[in-house]
Parts: sequence; C-alpha cells; structure tokens
Amino acid sequence: MTTAPGPVVVALLADHERLIAAVGEMRWQEWGQPPEPDDQAWWVNVTAREAGHDQLPITWVAIDQRGDAIGAVGLAPYDLEERQDRSPWLIGMIVRADRRGAGIGGRLVAQLENWAGAHGYTRVWVATGGRAVDFYRKCGWGIYETIERAAGDVTTVLTKAL
Repeated sequence: MTTAPGPVVVALLADHERLIAAVGEMRWQEWGQPPEPDDQAWWVNVTAREAGHDQLPITWVAIDQRGDAIGAVGLAPYDLEERQDRSPWLIGMIVRADRRGAGIGGRLVAQLENWAGAHGYTRVWVATGGRAVDFYRKCGWGIYETIERAAGDVTTVLTKAL
C-alpha cells in the first residue's frame, strides 16, 4: 500500500550524512541475504563510501516532509566486475516499500540522469532483475543484455543514452 505522498526533496546524501545509516538499512532489508552480504553494517559502510559529493561514486536520497530517508540511488564507475569497460552505472536504487508507486523512484532516476548528463556522460548502465527491469523500461531504459552470473542468478543489463 502506498502512503499518501507529501513533499519529497531529492538531495545529495553527502549533504545529509545523518541519513546514511537509514539508507544502508533500507538496502540491507531489501538485499541483505545470500548471495549478497547479510551484515547490516556492511551495507551502511558501503552506503557511506558511495556518498560522494561531486565525483563518483555519488548518491542521492529522497527525503520526506519529516526529514526521513524514503529512497536513494547511486552512480558509480562500475557495478559488474565483468563489465568494467562501461561507465557509469546506476547502483543501489531503493524506495521504502510503503512509498513505492508514488513516483519517487522516477524522480531519483531523473536526478541521476540529469547529473550524469551535465557531467559529460553520454550513457548510463544498470544491472538488475525481476520487477525492476520493468521499472527501468518505464523510465526509458532499454535492455542491452542478459548475463548468467557465477552464482547461477540471471542479471539484466539495461542502458540509456543521455
């Protein structure tokens, strides 16, 4: 169920360091099971490292009217070890479950795309799976390839020209 939308601000996580732990916890709740790391502290530490201010990696956070983190998205030089020849990559896209479907994810992706284009990038990439593939396609991204990973899971790589 989606909570009624209130004012949402999208800002650099580096400018709101107090929200790093909350974003790390959201990511851990979503992805913190094998084959991914299952230690919440690992997710918070990675989120802190990805909270650059003016260079990659960089993260944006969606903040509600109470000042709480309700979503985040990052941009990094690469995401997949086997695809380091392409850059930059959208990483760590998350919207709190009770706020999904309210356009927050689209706002985060648009902010990332605008920043990347303004900083000279002409194309962005994302590696994902499941329902997220349809989300990115709705945001104008196209499927580039499907990769079977070493762990046996399938990853879909999408891209968007800026």
